[in-house]
Order: sequence, then structure tokens, then C-alpha cells
Amino acid sequence: MTEDISLFPEDESANNHFKEPLAAKMRPSSLSEMVGQEHLLAEGKPLRQIIDEHIPTSLILWGPPGTGKTTLAHVVANELHYPFEQFNASIENKSQLTKIIHHHPHELFVLLLDEIHRLTKPIQDYLLPYLENGHILLVGATTENPILSLVPAVRSRCQIFEFEALKIDDVEKMIVRAAKQVFNYEIPSEIAHMIANTGNGDLRTSLNVLETLFAMYHEKLTVEQVKAFSRQQHLTYDKDATQHYDYLSAWRDSVEGSDADAALYYLAVLLEAGDLESVVRSLKDMSALDLGLADPARATQIITLANTALEIGLPRATTHVAMATMLLAISPRSDSVMQAYHRAAQDAKHPNKHPMPTYLRDSHYRGADKLRGAGVMKNMFAQPRKVAKQAYLPEDLIGKHYYEPAPNKNEQTLYYQYQKLFEYIYDKPFKENNDLSHFEHFNPYQE
Repeated sequence: MTEDISLFPEDESANNHFKEPLAAKMRPSSLSEMVGQEHLLAEGKPLRQIIDEHIPTSLILWGPPGTGKTTLAHVVANELHYPFEQFNASIENKSQLTKIIHHHPHELFVLLLDEIHRLTKPIQDYLLPYLENGHILLVGATTENPILSLVPAVRSRCQIFEFEALKIDDVEKMIVRAAKQVFNYEIPSEIAHMIANTGNGDLRTSLNVLETLFAMYHEKLTVEQVKAFSRQQHLTYDKDATQHYDYLSAWRDSVEGSDADAALYYLAVLLEAGDLESVVRSLKDMSALDLGLADPARATQIITLANTALEIGLPRATTHVAMATMLLAISPRSDSVMQAYHRAAQDAKHPNKHPMPTYLRDSHYRGADKLRGAGVMKNMFAQPRKVAKQAYLPEDLIGKHYYEPAPNKNEQTLYYQYQKLFEYIYDKPFKENNDLSHFEHFNPYQE
């Protein structure tokens, strides 16, 4: 009798079935199971009160990926006992949204609208009446600032809350919980902490790493295996370690100290550990804080290099951030903008003491001129030099100058313009109210 041998045995066919990701398995169904976002979800906080008191108001949640925005939409539906639907603005269209709405013709339901910043204006307009009549309780999730990406009519019908990247301790709690509940694995604390670090505050990423590593090594998973995997994936396994921040500080201090060689060395340490994000963020920060008005064009170049590096990713982005680091290290310095702002901020602490000219008030609504005596604002384009000669400062502050130039050629040019514009607008001589004896005055337009 010939033995019947199947290439696809029945007991193995289950392996081909859809497998729910670990992040989906661990999705909390109640507020008590969620981690992070204490500034919104702790007792007494506004978003927590909306949910606890079952207030049916639409929400827009924006912030980094993997921080709980989608999860909160599920929690809201569970807590309020409403049907739940999901729509992704990146890949779905109006007809699919229409089907969802028609599926609930006479009941309020929670609609999770993922990637709401990608919603087209026609669909945003289509949603408006359903938000207005309370048919839909919208929970929009986005990584983009909704103030810039959504039409005002939609925004005005929603409460907006900003989510923050999760703290490492919060992610670690979920890693330990997932290992125990799903894999029956008592994960060592050091390994759980390192895996938590891989996501840079993105819980979904860290759970995916745990799922992959456990499938590869099971209970034999070691610290070195986590490190090796993290480096291969360009994940920052030690991002919150003290030593990491020491190197980040050393790199910044070397840049600001104009030592390009030291800056490149510490940069290499950071990038070999895979932390491109912190480097890019610091480059953008230093471009304004360190260069300022000494070389605005170069500051723009550095920001462009930093943005390009983030788009390209490691390892090729090393050249872009190294170039930006060198430009920063060898460029002239100026903190004049920072100091100018600090001086203005001192006066801004008591704005009621310095009333603005009436014609600067908002006059875009009907009856503003009668209600507030807004006055008439001169049209700058109708003026001879495209500069309207009228007071902009509060009267008691006219003649007080916040900007003091640093001793570099670019700011000498800017300071000359600064003086001449004041004199033209106010018909007053420019009088320096600070000691600028260190500054070399000259006519920047004279060869």
C-alpha cells in the first residue's frame, strides 16, 4: 500500500492563515489599560473628563505614530457603547465613506478617521453636516498639525489634543505585559528596556521588534542579539542611556566650540548607534541659536541638509549631517536674535500697559470699525517705498530698540537697514539705547 504523502499537510495549513500582529493583540480596550499621555488622560484632565462623563464630542488627536491615537478611538467607542467604524484618508475614497455612514442610518457611531490630514477638501465638506447634526462622533488621527491641514469648518467642530511620544518606562511596561500575556515569557528587565528604546517613543515599533526577536530566539534572547538587531534596523537601542546623552552633548559643545574634528568624531558615535533623529533635531536648533543673523543663508542650507538626511535615512544620510556639522562648526556666531527676543519678552509680560494702535486690531469681521474703532490701516503697496509710514509699536515703546547687532559683516548690513526703516517710518532719528561701542559702524553699501 502506497503511503499518501501531501505536500501541504492539513495540520500545517494553519500556518498560512492570517496572523494578528502583536500590536493589535495588545491594543487596550479601556483607559485603565492605556499607558502614557498623562497630560491628557490623568484624572481631572480635559480629555479624560470628556470620556469619563460620556460627552459626545468629536476629537482630533495629533502626534507621533505609535502613541495611542488609534487605541483611544477604540476606547472611546467602548466607553460610550457606540458602534465603531474606521476610514483611512490615504487609501479610501468618498464612496467607501458614504457606505460606512449609510450602514448606520439612524444611530450615532464613532468614526476613526486615520491620516485625517490627507482628507481631500470635498470629503471634508461632505463630513460637515454629519458632524453638525451629531450623526458621527469623529476621532481624527494625524501626525500633522491639524491647524495647517484641515479646513476651519471641520476644526471648529472638534476638540484638538496633542499626543506626545511615549516615555520609555511606559513602553517597557507594555513590552513586559506583552511578553507575559502572549508568549508566556518572563522577559529580563534589561532586554525589555532595550526593546522599549528601539521605538523612540513609538509603542507599535517596539512591540513589532519584540515579536520578531521572540520568533527568532524565543526564551534564549540575549542583550547582544537585541543590540545587533537594533543596529541593523538603525534603531536607537540606547537612546535614553546617560552615555548617549553625554555624546550628544559633546557633539553639540564641539560644534559650538568651532572644533570641526571633535564634532565629526562625536557625530560618528551617535550615527553608528543609529540616532539620526536627535542629530537632525539638534542641527535645526543650532542653525538658529548659533548662527542666527550672522549667516541666515547658511542656516537655511543646514536645515535643508538636515531635512534631506531624515528623508534619505541611514547610512547614506551620514554625509548630509556631516556636511551640516562642518558648516555649523566653521561659521560665524551670533545670538543677537535670541537676545532681542528676551528684551521684547520683558515688555510683553505686561501687554495691557502698552496698548497697540487701534488700526492694528483685527477688523476682518462685519461691524469691527463701529464696535472697536479699529481705524484705517495704510496699504503698504500704495506707499512710495512700499513701507507705510505709521506707528506700529505702542506709543510708550517707540524709540526702544530690542535688536543689538553682533560684530559680523552680515549684521552690519542688517543693522543699517534696521536703523533706516525706523527713521523712515517714525520720522525720528535712531537713538541707540544700549552701549554698542564694541560695534564697528560703517556704511555697508559703500565699497
